[in-house]
Amino acid sequence: MLEARYLADVAFERWNELATASKISEMKTMAKAIKKHIRGILAYWQTSITSASVEGCNNKIGWLTRQAYAYRNEEYLTLKIHDLPQMKLNKQLR
Repeated sequence: MLEARYLADVAFERWNELATASKISEMKTMAKAIKKHIRGILAYWQTSITSASVEGCNNKIGWLTRQAYAYRNEEYLTLKIHDLPQMKLNKQLR
């Protein structure tokens, strides 16, 4: 895993040099943004863990809170959040 992280780091550094030297302002902006978050990006190559499942759970909680106007109280909403792993969210096609 560490070898993959090292190779990714070297590849990014080379790409960053090319992007920074380019005359395309969007590439320079993107290179700056990626460089700011490079530790987190490279952590994927070291651990192979992403935050996708957490993001998915947060999206479900957001969906649930938008439905909260129909719930009796906050305690019921909390129970529904704890029940999210068992719930199936069906999107209705319109």
